[in-house]
Amino acid sequence: PIPDNSGRIIAVCVPQPKGASWSDTNAKAAEAIEAGRRDCTFPPKTSTDEHRRGPFPALATGVSYGGGQTIPGNLCHSEGNRAALDKLLQNEAIKKIAGHASAAFAIWAPRVHQYFHERLGRLFARYPGLRQNFSNSVFPCATFNFGPKTVCFPHKDANNLPFGWCAITALGDYDPTHGGHLVLWDLGLVIEFPPGTTILIPSASLRHSNVGIQGGETRYSFTQYAAGGLFRWVDHGFQKEYQYKVGWSKGRSMEEEAVAQRRWEEGIKLFSTLDELRTIDRTSMLPLVVP
Repeated sequence: PIPDNSGRIIAVCVPQPKGASWSDTNAKAAEAIEAGRRDCTFPPKTSTDEHRRGPFPALATGVSYGGGQTIPGNLCHSEGNRAALDKLLQNEAIKKIAGHASAAFAIWAPRVHQYFHERLGRLFARYPGLRQNFSNSVFPCATFNFGPKTVCFPHKDANNLPFGWCAITALGDYDPTHGGHLVLWDLGLVIEFPPGTTILIPSASLRHSNVGIQGGETRYSFTQYAAGGLFRWVDHGFQKEYQYKVGWSKGRSMEEEAVAQRRWEEGIKLFSTLDELRTIDRTSMLPLVVP
C-alpha cells in the first residue's frame, strides 16, 4: 500500500495470487489480447501516435457517460470489434484478473468500493439494458491496450471519478527490472510492474506513465475504471445536470457550487488508513459484485 501524508492509502500494488490455477493466467490473458489485436479494426486515433495515452491500439468496453453521450449507455463498436471484445470478456483468464482486481479494491478501499457498488447498483437496476463487463467486478468499464508494446505517456484519466480507483493490470513477456515500470509523477515514485500484477490508483488525480520495455519484449495492459459522469447522473436523480437544476434560486446554485468544490475532499475521506482496515467491520459492507 502507498499512503498519503495523512496515512490514507491512495494506491496499492497487488501481486498475482500464488497457486497452480493462476500460474499461466498472465500468459493466457496476454495471448487472448494479442489475438484480439489481430481480430479488431482500429480507428486511426487508437492505432497511431495521435492516441492520447500512447502509440498503441486500445478499445474500451462497458458502460460509460460523457464524451458526447446524452445518457449513460453501453459503448458502441462495429460488429467485428464487438465480437472480438465479447470474446475477451468471456476469456476465463481475463475474468479471473477482473475479479481479483475488484476484490483487491474492496479490501484496500472498502468505503470507495461501497460508494461504487451502491450508486452503480442503482444505475444498473434503473437501466436493465446496460451490460456489465463481468459479474465478479464492480467496475463498469474496461480498456484493452493491445500493445504489443503498451507504454503510456504521462497522463491523467480526467473523465474518471476523481477519487475513484482504477485497476491497471500489466500483461505480456518483459523483464520488469529493466522496463514497464509504473511512474507516479505526483508522488515521485517509480514502481516495478511485473506481468500479471495489478496496481490500483486514482487515475483521474495522479499523473502516471510507463517506462519503455526492451527490444523483442511484449507488453499489454487491461484497465478497469468508472466515469465520473455515471455517479453525477445517479446523484442528480438520473438526469442531466441542467435538468437537475431547473428552477433553482441563485442561493441554491451557489450552495451546490460549494458542495461540488468540496466533493474531492469528501471523496478522499472515503480512503482508509491501515489502522482502519485492521478494525473495520466488513460484515456491514456490501458484497463484492454489482447486483
